[in-house]
Amino acid sequence: MAVLLLVVGAVAVQSIGPATAAETTLRAAAAKAGLFFGVAASPGRLTSIVGQEFNQLTPENDMKPSTIATSSGALQNTGNADTLVNYAQTNNMSVRGHTLVWHSQAGALQGASQATLNTFIGNALNRWGNRIAYWDVVNEALDDNNTGNRRTQWPHTLNRDANGDGDFFDTGDTDVIRDSFIRAKQVVQASGLTTKLCINDYDVEGLTVQGGVQNRKANALYDIVRNYRQYIDCVGFQGHFNDNPNSIITNDLQANIQRFADLGVEVHITELDIDDDLSNNDIGAGQAENYRKVVRACLNVAKCTGITVWGISDSESWRSSERGLLFTGGNGSYQRKAAYNAVLDELNQGRVPTGSPSPSTPSSPTVSPSVPPSSSPPPPPTSAPTTGCTATVSLNSWTGGFVATVRVTAGTAPINGWNVQLTLPSGSTVTNGWNANRSGNSGTVQFSNVSYNGRVNAGQSTEFGFQGTGTATAQTPVCTAS
Repeated sequence: MAVLLLVVGAVAVQSIGPATAAETTLRAAAAKAGLFFGVAASPGRLTSIVGQEFNQLTPENDMKPSTIATSSGALQNTGNADTLVNYAQTNNMSVRGHTLVWHSQAGALQGASQATLNTFIGNALNRWGNRIAYWDVVNEALDDNNTGNRRTQWPHTLNRDANGDGDFFDTGDTDVIRDSFIRAKQVVQASGLTTKLCINDYDVEGLTVQGGVQNRKANALYDIVRNYRQYIDCVGFQGHFNDNPNSIITNDLQANIQRFADLGVEVHITELDIDDDLSNNDIGAGQAENYRKVVRACLNVAKCTGITVWGISDSESWRSSERGLLFTGGNGSYQRKAAYNAVLDELNQGRVPTGSPSPSTPSSPTVSPSVPPSSSPPPPPTSAPTTGCTATVSLNSWTGGFVATVRVTAGTAPINGWNVQLTLPSGSTVTNGWNANRSGNSGTVQFSNVSYNGRVNAGQSTEFGFQGTGTATAQTPVCTAS
């Protein structure tokens, strides 16, 4: 991210148009809806609007390794970071540490070994302790252009695929992502911290990208979180939306948020700005509607617990020419845009907007090698009991599409595998799925367990999901177990 100029000044907020809302600030409306609404800032921009409008703060550049790390992993130049943390505490804001391991802006850490990275991770976590609610442990680990591959530049040159199977998830592999999270989790546990550990990336927001192509980058991130769930507490979707085919706002944004939430992690939109190109250079109603879509997608998923915009005003953004933020103006004098009023209104509507179906919310994390099955009692089955297991379906629909979440519950004895049969309405097609193998995309579709979620203890559950086009009506799944 470009380093922004530091500007100090008094704030005069002038509203272009009043928002129809119960609460009059973003932070109050967000808190009422049960999430944070944050901003990225530098010490020179800590004017009154920051504490007035936002209840979370991310240092834009002042906690990056290029600023605070020495070549040995020690800390230096922490004054600006301290200023931001102290401001947040004074104004009852949470802080997101950004970032520990990153190929860019690494400064003196560039080319360092895993041991040195581990030293830096420990020093940074302990330096601020519980004054930082979330840390981006690993940032932007995946390649561009929707390849679904890891980056090849440092620190990913530290990776080693010991058995040559094409991934880095095996015990003999070395993986800078896994090894950095392991170190961070060790420090958190040893020091008794409540800090949550996050992985953060861009172009991972939707299940698909432009043209309905599968979002391979999002899928790769999903696999990382699923495999390393015991170390990862939260996932950041950066949300730098623009007219790049891989960066647009897709209708399946909410479905992808839900997919990660079903793993049991918190999901955050961490660096939100929306290019005016997505609204044909309209920073009025068009851009406002785009912001509304993104905020609503988060609100409709219970474990989407925060949104952060990457700056205050267009003129002070690292992408200033794209006019992607909530305010115009500068030098401490800001005017609210239509997008601000749309966000405020949407936050005031809360988790479930009037006239919309209740969103599907995860009641237990998806079973994975590192996450035990939910011990909560299963819901009453909507299909006749079958030998060994039952299945229930919850639907979240919109015009032209839907997401289904299917819960498989074992009967009175453990099961080692399962198969669920569903019959879709005519004209409906499955376009994507997760946590299950699939046979068929329309009509009668068979879903079966994958390697990590076949065994389910008696009375306990696992979940899988899929996205489809067309309409979805009440489903009567048939579950068989082995």
